[in-house]
Amino acid sequence: MGTLLQDLRYGLRMLWQRPGFTVVAVLTLALGIGANTAIFSVVNGVLLRSLPYTDPDRLVLLWETNERSRTIHVSNLNLLDWREQNHSFESFSGYSGQWGGKTTVLGGSEPDRAFAVSVYRDFFKVLGVAPMLGRSFSTEEHSPGAPQTVVVSYGFWQSHLGGDLDLSNKRLTLGDSSFSVIGVMPQGFSFPARTDLWLAKEQLGADTSSRSAHNYVAIARLKPGVTPEQAQADMNSIARQLSEQYSDNQGMGVNVISLEDQLVGSIRPALFVLLAAVGFVLLIACANVSNLLLARAVGRQREIAIRTALGASPWRVMRQLMTESLLLSLLGGALGLLFAYWLIGPLVALSPATIPRVNEIGIDGRTLVFTLFISLLTALVFGLLPAVKFSKPDLQEALKQGGQTTGAGSVLLRSALVVAEVSLTMVLLIGAGLLVKSFWRILQVNPGFDSENVLTMQISLPESSYSEEGRVINFHRQLLERTKSLAGVESAGIINNLPLGGVDINSFFWIEGDAAQKPTHDSGFRVVSPDYFRTMNIPLIKGRLFTEQDNETATPVGIISQSVAQAAWPGQNPLGKRLQSRNDNREEWTTIIGVVADVRHRGLDKRASADLYLPYAQRPFRAGDVTVVMRTSTDPGSLIAEVRGLVRSIDKDVPVEFETMERVFDRSVANRRYNTLLLGTFAALALLLSLIGIYGVLSYTVTQNTHEIGIRMALGAQPRDVLKLIVGQGMILALLGVGLGVIGALALTRVMASLLYDTKATDPLTFLGVSALLIAVAFLACYVPARRATRVDPMEALRYE
Repeated sequence: MGTLLQDLRYGLRMLWQRPGFTVVAVLTLALGIGANTAIFSVVNGVLLRSLPYTDPDRLVLLWETNERSRTIHVSNLNLLDWREQNHSFESFSGYSGQWGGKTTVLGGSEPDRAFAVSVYRDFFKVLGVAPMLGRSFSTEEHSPGAPQTVVVSYGFWQSHLGGDLDLSNKRLTLGDSSFSVIGVMPQGFSFPARTDLWLAKEQLGADTSSRSAHNYVAIARLKPGVTPEQAQADMNSIARQLSEQYSDNQGMGVNVISLEDQLVGSIRPALFVLLAAVGFVLLIACANVSNLLLARAVGRQREIAIRTALGASPWRVMRQLMTESLLLSLLGGALGLLFAYWLIGPLVALSPATIPRVNEIGIDGRTLVFTLFISLLTALVFGLLPAVKFSKPDLQEALKQGGQTTGAGSVLLRSALVVAEVSLTMVLLIGAGLLVKSFWRILQVNPGFDSENVLTMQISLPESSYSEEGRVINFHRQLLERTKSLAGVESAGIINNLPLGGVDINSFFWIEGDAAQKPTHDSGFRVVSPDYFRTMNIPLIKGRLFTEQDNETATPVGIISQSVAQAAWPGQNPLGKRLQSRNDNREEWTTIIGVVADVRHRGLDKRASADLYLPYAQRPFRAGDVTVVMRTSTDPGSLIAEVRGLVRSIDKDVPVEFETMERVFDRSVANRRYNTLLLGTFAALALLLSLIGIYGVLSYTVTQNTHEIGIRMALGAQPRDVLKLIVGQGMILALLGVGLGVIGALALTRVMASLLYDTKATDPLTFLGVSALLIAVAFLACYVPARRATRVDPMEALRYE
C-alpha cells in the first residue's frame, strides 16, 4: 500500500509539472469517455433497464399473421379463442389500437383531447401493475351493462383532475357516455405508449365484429418455465385448428414476440451503431494520448534510465508509468462524466418521440460503473504500449549527454497509432456519409403534397353532442366557411387521417362486375372535403374533384389515387367505374369521378399508399375525428389564436390541437435525422482527433529531426525538398489508414443496411468522397509542420543537441 501511495504521489507530481501535456491528455480522454457515457446512458435507459412491470421477461404480445405481414392486429373472436384454448399463459388479455388518434374528453378542468384505449379482462394483472390511487377494473366491470368506469394516467390526473385524491365525484364524458374515474396509474406508466385513459372493453357494448376485422393486440404472461418458443408452438397449433374451422382464418397464423422486442426492437440497431461509433471515438482518443505518452516518455528516458541503474526493475518502472496513465484516465473519466451529464439533456431533447422510454435516460449506478470500467480500460489501452516500450531503457544510450534518443521502434509504434486513428476515422466518416446520403435521399422524395404554409388543426367532435350525422356535417360546413373567410387563409379542407400523421385507416374493396363479390383490393379510407386537394396541392390527374354538390343527398362518388387505378383497372379508364368498400356503411356503389396523384401517407420511406377518397358529407360517420388543413399566405402559426377562437365560438366544448404541416413532415423523418446528426457529430470529432494526431506526430518528427533537416539544407536541399519529405511521410501514414479504413468499412457498414434508404452500404460515391475529404484533411495536418520545417536555420540546426 505504501508503494502504491508513493506511485500515486509521484504520478500526480509529474502531471502537475507538465500542465500543458496533462490538460491536452485529460480533455482528449474526457471527450471520448464522455461521449461513450452519454450514449451508454441512452442504451441503458432504452435497452438494458428492465421494463417497469412484474417479471417483464415473461410478457409477450401476440399478433395475427398472413402471407403478406407478420404483425397484423387480432380479431376479437380469435383473441377470445386464443385466451380459452392456450396452455402456455398464466394470464391473457388485450387492448384496442389508438385507431382514430385522440378523442375528446369532457369533465376535466376543460375540454381536451386524449388517447383512450379499451382493454380486456386482466389487462393490468398481465402487466403486474396496480393503480397508485384507487383501483383497477373488477371482474363485474368487465361485463356488458356494468357501470361505466375509467382508469386514468398520472399525467391526466394531474393536468385535468387537479391531482385530487378524492375520486368519488370525478366523472369524464367520452363519446356519448359518462364514466366514473376509479383509479390513477403510477407516474411513468404508459402502456400502450401515450395512453391517457383505459376503458373496460366489455362495458362498451357487444362486439359484433367478424374474424376478418383486425382491431386488437393480445398481451399475455407466460407460465413459469414456459419459453416464448414453446408458446409459439402452442399458438401455432391453435391457429391451425381455427384456420380449418373458419373460412376467414384460412392462411392466418400467430406471431408471439416478447414485449421488450416489440418496444425496442426497431431502435436497437441504430443505438448499437451509435455505441460502436463512440467506441471508435474513444479508441482514437486513446491512440492520441498514447502518442502523447510516447513523445513524453522520450523526454524522460534519462530519468527512467537513472532509476533503472539505481535498481528499479522493469516491472517497477512499468507500474509507475501505468499509475500515471491511470491518473490521467480517472481525471478524464471524471471530466467525461460531467460532459456526459451535460450532453444527456440535448440527447433527450432532440430525440424523436418514437424512441421508447426516453424519460428513463439518465445517470444511474449502472452508468457510473460503466464510466469507471471504461476509464480503467482506457488507461490500459493507451498506457500499456508506452509503459512496456520504455520500461527497459538502453542505459548506455539513455545516459548520454542530452539523454533523449528516438529509436526506430518508437517511431514505428507512433506511426502505427496514427494509421489506426485514420482507419477508424475512415470507418466512422463513411458510416456518417452513408446516413447523410440516405437522409438526403429521403428529403428528395415527393410526398405527393406541399407542406409549406399549411396549418393543421385536429378536432374530435364529442359524440354526446354530435351523434346525429347532420350535426357533424353542419359543424364542418360552418367551420370551413368561417375559416376560409379569415384574412391570410387561402383555402381550407378536412381529412380524417392526415398524411404522415401517424394514424391510418385502411380497408378492402371490391369492384363492380367481380363475380366473387368480395374484397380483392386494399386501400386507405380517406374522408375529405371538396377543397382538401387544392389546400394540400395534390395534383388531379384525370376527371374532377369533389364539389359542394357532392353532398349527403347526391349519388355516392369517390376519387382514387393512381395506385388504386393501376391495381384495380390496369390499362383502363377508371372514370365511371364503381366499387364498394368494406369500411363503408352505405350499400350503394361508389362511382369513381377522379384520379389524383399518390400520397405517401405512412412515411417518406414507405411506398405511396393506394387511397380511396370519399366526400365527408356522404360519410359523416368517419368525420367526427378529422384534421382541418389551412393553406395560408402568412406565417401559419400567427393564425392559431384566431382559429381557436373561431372554433370556440361555434362550440366551446370542442378542443383543438394545432401543428404546422412542416412540423408534421419533420417529425416523420425525426428518427433518421437523429441518427444522422449523432453519427455525423461523432465522425466530425473523430476527424478532429485524427487531424491532431497526424499533426502531433509530424510536429514531433520535425522537432526530433531538426539537426538532420539542418544538415540537408546546409548541403543544398531546397525548402520544397524538405516540404515534400515531411508531407510525404505523413501522407504515407494517411493513405495507409484510408486504405485500411475502406476495407474495414466494407465489412462493418453492412450492419447499417436497415438504417439506409435508397443507398447501398457499399455506395462508391460515398467511399470516394469520404476518402478525398480525409486525404485533404490529412494533407493540411501534414503541411503545417512541414512548412515549419522549411524555415529551419541551418546554422542553428547544426548546433542542435
